[in-house]
Formats: sequence, C-alpha cells, structure tokens
Amino acid sequence: MNQGCKGIRIGTEQIDLQLCLMDSAQCFHWTQAGESYLGIVRNAPVRLYRSADGVCAGGDVDAAELRRYLDLDRDYAALAREFAHIPAAERAIALYPGLRVLNQDPWEALQSFILSANNNVRRIRSLVEALCDALGEEFALDGHVLHGFPSPERLASCEESLLRGLGVGYRAPYLIGTAKAVLEGFPLWKLKDMDYGEAHRLLTGLPGVGDKVADCVLLFGCGQTSAFPVDVWVQKLLKSWFGICGCSRKQMMLRAQALLGPHAGLLQQFLFHAARMGDIEL
Repeated sequence: MNQGCKGIRIGTEQIDLQLCLMDSAQCFHWTQAGESYLGIVRNAPVRLYRSADGVCAGGDVDAAELRRYLDLDRDYAALAREFAHIPAAERAIALYPGLRVLNQDPWEALQSFILSANNNVRRIRSLVEALCDALGEEFALDGHVLHGFPSPERLASCEESLLRGLGVGYRAPYLIGTAKAVLEGFPLWKLKDMDYGEAHRLLTGLPGVGDKVADCVLLFGCGQTSAFPVDVWVQKLLKSWFGICGCSRKQMMLRAQALLGPHAGLLQQFLFHAARMGDIEL
C-alpha cells in the first residue's frame, strides 16, 4: 500500500479497487500497474490507488466525478440492511464489503457488453483492449500510454473487416450498427432518466443487444439500479436460493425485480460475483 496520498484524495469510504475495477466483471478497460489502476474516466486518464489516507487519484481528474464513478456516495450499509432478511443476499454482501457498482459511461458500457456476449472475462478484456488500442484516443499518464473507447463516429466509419481483424468476430456489425444508431439519434444518454421498461425496450432494438446485455448497460452505464442481468450463474442462484425456475431468463429477471425491488441490480452484482467465485453454494 502507498504510504500517503500524493495526488487528489477521493474519499475514505471502504472500496476494494482490485475487486471493483479488475475482478468483478462489470468493467473491462482498467489495467494494473504496481499498486495502481490505470483507466480513462469521462475522457480523462486516471490513476487510482489506495493509500493510508484513503482512495487517491492522479491525472487530470475531478474528485466529484470519480466519487460518482466509484459509487462512493451510496450507503452500502443501508443496502445490506435492506436485504438482511434474505440469507443469500446477506451472505453475498458480507463476503464483499469493498464491492461497489460502478457508474460507467453508457457508450463504453454498450460497447463492452456487446463484446461480452458468449465470452469469458479474460476474452472480453482482451477484445476491449484491442478495440481501444486500435481506434480509441491516445492519452499519456505517468509514463503509460492509455487509450479510450472509440467514439461513435470512429466506430461507425469502420469496415467490418477491420473489426474482425481485431478478433471481435460476428460482433463486428453489431458494434458498427449501434454506433450508427447513436449517431442517428438513439437516446443513449437519456436512458438513465427513462422508465426501466421503456429504456430496456429501446436498447433491445439495437443490433447485438439482447435482454442480458441491455440490463448490463442499464445497470452499469445508466444507473438503473433495478436492472437485473441474468446469466448462467444468476440463473442457477435464482433457482437454488429463491425458487425462481421453469421460465425464460427474461421472466426470471422480471420475477427477481418484483421480489427484490428498486435496488435489485445492486444486489445482483453481489450475488453474481459470489456465485461465479463459488462462495455461495448453488
């Protein structure tokens, strides 16, 4: 651990940067450099690290924006109390006291989770890196070269062959198609203020965006905390711990939302990670 904060102190709240930025499968563009984590937040290069003074940041950063990105202003103790009556929820939240649900840019979340379809975390991370390195804006920070996500304009002008050459495979036309849709007026940055159902309906009209990808974009990119992505791990957990089974994943998602309420998606991240790590018996 760094001895003191040599940059901007972001806060003293409990957060596990390794878990949130690298291991929890909610974002895929951060890299680790020693005890620091390097990434692009709101089009600015950032170095995050934990010191004796709390969570610190280097680079041309806005402390308030980083607090929002890391979800430091949310009371996770209150979230634990909200779900304390559910054994699986109580256990999952207790297992990961440093886990927080990030507030990412919706365009970055959309690209990332289109690439996530039928992929494991390591593969998603490698595809995101390849896409950003080839097409994203370049930044320099503390001797490191970082790349942001390609803009809608840059991605919409790409040939499918270029993207396929980066390894994205059949997802190439999906990336181009969603970029063109955004440029043509798709209200991506307005989804956070919409009714969940309407936002979900609009997202699933985009190429390459199914129910799970839409819920990931809404949860991690739009702050829609009731969005509840259902993958194979969550599907097993809903069946074994909540008795939700015998229906489609979309129906499972809707039943989980009805059962867990407006913060269902926040709990989902704890449940998902616990299930994926084998820390909750399925």
